[in-house]
Amino acid sequence: MAGKAAMAGLHAGRKLVENLLPSRRARMVGWYDPKVLTQSAWLMTLANIFGRHSDSRLIEALASQPQHEFEFAADPQTGEFWFDYVCDVADGWNPTFAVASAVAESRLELATPGGESVTTHGGQLLVFGGDEVYPYPSREAYAMRTEAPYRAAFEGAGRWPQVFAVPGNHDWYDSLVAFSRTFCRPERGFAGCATQQTRSYFGLKLPQNWWLLAIDLQLGADLDEPQVRYFRDVVSRMPDDARVILCVPDPQWAYEVEYPDHASYSDHALRFFERRILRRKVAVFLTGDLHFYKRHERADGVQKIISGGGGAFLHPTHAPPTAQLRGGFVERACYPSVQTSRRLTWWNLAFPFLNPKALVIPAVLYMLSAWFASATLSAGDIGSLRDAFHAALAGAIRDPINGLWLMLFVSAVVFFTDTHVRWYRVLGGIAHAVAHLGAAFAVGWLALIVTTRWFGLPFGDIAQMLVSAVITFVGGGIAGSLVLGLYLFVSLRIFGRHSNEAFSSLKIQDFKQWLRLRIDAAGDLTIFSIGIDRVPRYWSEPPRDEHGRGRIQADDRTATLPRLIEMLTLRWRGEGRYAVDGIDECGRRYAREPQAPSDA
Repeated sequence: MAGKAAMAGLHAGRKLVENLLPSRRARMVGWYDPKVLTQSAWLMTLANIFGRHSDSRLIEALASQPQHEFEFAADPQTGEFWFDYVCDVADGWNPTFAVASAVAESRLELATPGGESVTTHGGQLLVFGGDEVYPYPSREAYAMRTEAPYRAAFEGAGRWPQVFAVPGNHDWYDSLVAFSRTFCRPERGFAGCATQQTRSYFGLKLPQNWWLLAIDLQLGADLDEPQVRYFRDVVSRMPDDARVILCVPDPQWAYEVEYPDHASYSDHALRFFERRILRRKVAVFLTGDLHFYKRHERADGVQKIISGGGGAFLHPTHAPPTAQLRGGFVERACYPSVQTSRRLTWWNLAFPFLNPKALVIPAVLYMLSAWFASATLSAGDIGSLRDAFHAALAGAIRDPINGLWLMLFVSAVVFFTDTHVRWYRVLGGIAHAVAHLGAAFAVGWLALIVTTRWFGLPFGDIAQMLVSAVITFVGGGIAGSLVLGLYLFVSLRIFGRHSNEAFSSLKIQDFKQWLRLRIDAAGDLTIFSIGIDRVPRYWSEPPRDEHGRGRIQADDRTATLPRLIEMLTLRWRGEGRYAVDGIDECGRRYAREPQAPSDA
């Protein structure tokens, strides 16, 4: 335990230095920074309450744009077709550019867990699977956080694939205004690459009877009527034995495990699309939204893959456990490992160092709490901690303003608690609130003791109150952040809750991952899951050429090269069944013939 805490402290020290040093490139988003919290809460409120923040004029304009499926051909010499799938990008420059520069390479040699080497080729197609910018969309955010690293990567490699994108929840926070400008204007392009889509969803006809369909679920909503009509038209031109890759904005099959009673996380929209519109089995489901890699497989070879490691902070892989999914899907691969995910949870104990700007929030709340409590105290009430506590409690009951503040404080903390599990929201929220109130009382009482006994200032004097407020502000910021970090650690480590809140505070740049896919001349689909265990922190820029281009190189000995996490090949066996073979996470080769799927 001491070793894990020491590692957490080391990481915290490094992160504190990174937060303080100046940088001209985008850092990882500080999700607990007051400005980010305020703006995110405002946009989420608008998006989820006021008609999901949808400007019907823009949505109708997008839906009215002429668009059919887009056709791609295999390489005439090899008969192969390669493309890349990247999700959840543009949280910070380091992880985003690390993935982008690897994607841009025309040839990428990958070491396997077993010590072999696998060669992959850069595709003529790049598909972004959702959440193309963080923390919220704007023209400037897309330009700086998304386009800038990809433009630099493509220019350095001298390769420009065609780009398609499906929006995620963060792209929807401005009703797709910035997303449509970035990806749905073919005359503009993206980062020097050609774009063709004019809507937020699309269909791609790939070689060897493979089709890639990407749907837009608009913050968990059902499919809209223009989108239904579009895909019914596309499906009408698909042969009966078409093999389908379906890209969706979020992994509803995983969320329904964590929140089984919450309707927003049911996969009814996917079932409707597969059974009523597609009218055939999907071979591979692709999604992101959760920032890690997990693959689930059914007995008939159908795959459900979460690949959200394109550049955002890491999510934990150990919570919630997803060894089995509804429909007979079994977990086959996970990156990073559950053991690594559990170890990273310890970093929450260093919350104040990882999120220094967040100290302002508990500092203000603790200072206000101490202010309301001290207003009901007299000089005789602070003789001992016990006397002060009883006096403060009586004051909270007697003074309506003080009592109202306490109720608002507890309600705010309960609201913050894991929102879709009622029992944990109530019990965990109250326990969390009581811990904060206890810490606030202790800090406030200590401030009174310091100012009256150590400094000799008269109780209630202006100087005493001002100095006490400063002490409470500083001490409250530190104590409140420590309490929050401890709460997130206990919630995730023991109860498996607050996975997003706990790991967003860590701002982990490493363990990035994306997919490279190949359709060969025989029609077999091979999926390469590629990971970067540690992304570079430092980059060197050589002199620019006459066109202003230069190739940015990693200048960090601690960084690791892209490697193969796993590889699998799907071979068509008819009737929506696929044989699966490949190399697993341990470097072992395997082969499985399709069986009848379970009805579980």
